[in-house]
Amino acid sequence: MKKIVALIVLILFLCGCEQDKGVTSYISSSNELVAINYPVTNINVLDDKISSYVNKTYYNFKNIKSKIKPELNISYTYKEINDEVVNVSLKTEIVGDKTINKIKTFTYNKISGKFLTMEDLVDDLEGLDYEIKKELLEKYQDADMDYLSNVSYDYFTIDDENLTLYFNPAEIKSKYDELIYLDIPLDSLKLLIDIDKSSNKDTYLSIKKKNVSIDDKVVALTFDDGPSKYTSKILDILDKYKASATFFLIGNKVEFYGDILKRMLEEGSEIGNHSYDHKLLTRLSKEEFQEEINKTQEAIKNITGFTPTLFRPTYGGYTNVLKSYTDLKFVLWDVDSRDWQVKSKDKILKNIVPNVKSGSIILMHDNHEYALKVLDDLIQNLKRQGYKFVTVSELLELKKIRENE
Repeated sequence: MKKIVALIVLILFLCGCEQDKGVTSYISSSNELVAINYPVTNINVLDDKISSYVNKTYYNFKNIKSKIKPELNISYTYKEINDEVVNVSLKTEIVGDKTINKIKTFTYNKISGKFLTMEDLVDDLEGLDYEIKKELLEKYQDADMDYLSNVSYDYFTIDDENLTLYFNPAEIKSKYDELIYLDIPLDSLKLLIDIDKSSNKDTYLSIKKKNVSIDDKVVALTFDDGPSKYTSKILDILDKYKASATFFLIGNKVEFYGDILKRMLEEGSEIGNHSYDHKLLTRLSKEEFQEEINKTQEAIKNITGFTPTLFRPTYGGYTNVLKSYTDLKFVLWDVDSRDWQVKSKDKILKNIVPNVKSGSIILMHDNHEYALKVLDDLIQNLKRQGYKFVTVSELLELKKIRENE
């Protein structure tokens, strides 16, 4: 078993994943639909717990038998409660013949070196226990009474307003497959630790416009699934050639890379929406789809003041019904680098260069190093052919002008 688990760890770290402080990201659509994103805190004991949970979950997922193509989505929330305490939650959704939702949370004190429990955070938990059970029964009337009599409060997160308690559906034994949770306002609790309130400052950055003629040969480079530790190096190359690109970002990653988002806009690139958790959108309800969109819009705007107008559907999958649920413009591509799959510099160039024409949108990914390694040569090659590099919005605007000529 140890050898198998070690292999899974190796797979995650060799398939375009990040290991420095930031967000670890593994996204695949080849034989399975997988989107795994979780924070790397550089707190060794915490990171070990997180990666151990993720790898065990991924191993179990690979052994699922399903009539439909199974999907695994692991997303996260990250909160620095104060200078000493960090709270991380990992939400897992597995879609197969049935849907499984579960959550795992970690609250760690960097000074004491301890993982904290509810008893460490809330005074008079016994007094709160009755109210929690009462509310659970009111909200979930089919909850298992034996479980409730011995309920534990192992899974919780804290934001600026609420302490949120989570209960896995299999434990509560209710008919719901969604996560069961209760929000408890912080104002109603006597906390044993201080909560640092976050403050967001909008900078209201806008994209720099470039001088592009109607007769120019133009191409739009696009990068999906970031930001990541590779994105700043991609921006370095773009800046070297005074080129721009459009970055379709995953919402749950952006708070770790605020400076990179601002740099994108300051240097003339564009930010688009690529959902919050990278779920397969065609399996979502209207409300779930709109939540994926809106949470990402809010996360990007909170950091940059910029609100995206473009959306790239995950795995390229969408329906006209989904398009009707948002005002964002759906953007696909006509040239696919397949960088995540072929990994070879020469093969990536072969997938792109012969297929480019003026007005092309090129699909690449900045959550691994393959696009980074080829980008310098790619830009040089296309520049020799007379191409200018514009954002998707600029390309679409130019196309519209040409059509009206």
